[in-house]
Amino acid sequence: MSDQQEDYLFEWVEAPSSLARYLNSLYVLRTGPKGVDDMMPAYSGQLLITLSGGGTMHFGKGGDSQTLPEFIQCPLTEARKFEMEGGTVILGASLNFRGWAALTGLPVNENHDDYRKLEDVLDETIAGRIRTIGPRVNSGELTERQGLDELAAILGDAFQDLPERHMQVIDTTLDWLSSSFKPEIETLLDELPYSERQVQRLVTQFFGAPPVRLIRRYRAMRAATLLAMPELDPALEAEIREAFYDQAHMIKEIRHFTGRTPRRLLPKEQSVVKDTLAPAGYSSVDLFGGNQDEVLGKKGD
Repeated sequence: MSDQQEDYLFEWVEAPSSLARYLNSLYVLRTGPKGVDDMMPAYSGQLLITLSGGGTMHFGKGGDSQTLPEFIQCPLTEARKFEMEGGTVILGASLNFRGWAALTGLPVNENHDDYRKLEDVLDETIAGRIRTIGPRVNSGELTERQGLDELAAILGDAFQDLPERHMQVIDTTLDWLSSSFKPEIETLLDELPYSERQVQRLVTQFFGAPPVRLIRRYRAMRAATLLAMPELDPALEAEIREAFYDQAHMIKEIRHFTGRTPRRLLPKEQSVVKDTLAPAGYSSVDLFGGNQDEVLGKKGD
């Protein structure tokens, strides 16, 4: 096992079916004795419970933030550097964009690349229930897996139904992003019953960026995920490269949004970037451009 593989371990737990529309996954993150110094890709919002250890996320001009016993990490709009101490154990819930809106109600364009305290976002009763999980796990009253089950149950009570028009914008945008490496903005405008200005405003509110920037983000993450596969069909690899102006543009975009260059996304390498962008960690958007089963060699029922 390589040094990188000994540095940390994600244990992904599938979200309950009743919460699947709001969560990418639940997970336990553990670091080894040496800790972790890595990059987090432009990832969705997280609700995190620190059982032991801790770390620091570097938000550029937003400053540095240290982990709290319980906190909410806002969605990231670009890759961010972080460090974690050795022996850190964290329980996490990865919120997709529906989940962020249904749990926090906060516009992503005003709440990104930063942390929020529970009491600044959630009802105090919900926040109080979440705060009991860490002490109960550390005392042995709950196992880590039971702690995740408890967190899921609390989130089930906390999620608020979204207005139909908000859900329509989120779901239509997610489907649009999944349709191609280079989806046409006109297609999104045609599918939503709003003016171009309203679409720009609503997409920015729910995703933190206007449609043209979302194309860049998901093109880069999709390309990074595919290029890290052990075997990649030459035709698909050509399609990836054609989605960028040239090789230098592809490298720059992948590095900006994932913190890695294609050369560093080796099939056998374990990294936080690869784990979080894998299907278990990031299920909101079909990173395979609408043909995931074909790419992965799966057959339909």
